[in-house]
Amino acid sequence: MSKPARDRLEWAVRTLLYPFVAALTLAYLAHELSGPRPAIGRHYGIYLAALLVFMIVIEMAHALRSEWRMTRATFLRRDLPFLVLGASTIAAANFAAARIVSAHAISPGSALADIPLLPCVIVSILVTDFLWYWLHRVSHEARGSAGRVLWRIHVAHHLPQQVYVLMHAISHPINAVIVRAILTIPPYFIGFSPEVLFTTNVVIGLQGLVSHFNVDSRVGWLNYLLVGTELHRYHHSADLAEAKNFGAVVSVWDQLFGTFVYRPGEAPAALGIDNPAHYPADTQVLSVLLHPLRRSSQATQA
Repeated sequence: MSKPARDRLEWAVRTLLYPFVAALTLAYLAHELSGPRPAIGRHYGIYLAALLVFMIVIEMAHALRSEWRMTRATFLRRDLPFLVLGASTIAAANFAAARIVSAHAISPGSALADIPLLPCVIVSILVTDFLWYWLHRVSHEARGSAGRVLWRIHVAHHLPQQVYVLMHAISHPINAVIVRAILTIPPYFIGFSPEVLFTTNVVIGLQGLVSHFNVDSRVGWLNYLLVGTELHRYHHSADLAEAKNFGAVVSVWDQLFGTFVYRPGEAPAALGIDNPAHYPADTQVLSVLLHPLRRSSQATQA
């Protein structure tokens, strides 16, 4: 491939990749929400599989950092076990959340039935991301016994020294249950409809994948609205001074509370944690799962 053609391809990846996956997601949501209400989410597996395949192929061909690539060893020894465990945990958490909300006499959407979908989704995202921001920040920065417990639960996601699409799934099951509760229960009790909850979860899922993308994808001014790969890779930095950006979807809370790190065109020198000797290796899955039960002198990452 000639240099001009290579430059054009790199420009397309850098500039058009996020708009493309966002448009794909919007098209999927439009299709899913236009059908009968019981069909909401019926095609989610197809959408997610297509999105993952596309992102992995692009990532393998245009990795930002070669040392951050997914390898056969990391996939088999770490990613696959956590993917299976995470899928099982989320399924169980979804079932439990459904039972909890269905046990109450609140009619979802009754107070908000006349409000269009988009404003409700925006409010739902802002609420859930506000809750996650503070829980996430406390998990990193809080002192005392609560901080130690939350960090030992959350640290599984920060042990890898790479960041790529499937690495998004590296998470302790307890952390996954907490996240599922935040995403499901508060919006339900506010009174949002199933369509709002579904759309919120799809958007959050998209941003979770995009934010772990090992590709030079840039969105410019959108970084002041959304958390994507340019912002979230700094959250995984081994340098604690820049390991901020605690929001999952929107960057507004980081900007308001002084934890916003944005350096256009740059990337962290190294990923992971600053004291790996105090923790099990990320491929020691059983030890990582049992780590929250251990007594540790390491209170927080900060």
